Amino acid sequence: MNKVLTSVVALAFVAGMGLSTSSMAAKHMNEALAKACKDKKPGDTVKVDGKDMKCPEAKADGKK
Repeated sequence: MNKVLTSVVALAFVAGMGLSTSSMAAKHMNEALAKACKDKKPGDTVKVDGKDMKCPEAKADGKK
């Protein structure tokens, strides 16, 4: 039982590290894209980390 519990905890830890790494990479990409698109129009193509990406449409603020 102890080995099973240790294996489950270790597996959860490894899965958590994988998820946090991918979320950090996504956050970095979003920040880099926002910085590259600062003075561009929505739909313009910019190069971010060696990849061609399109600037997103401005988000509509839901609050009025």
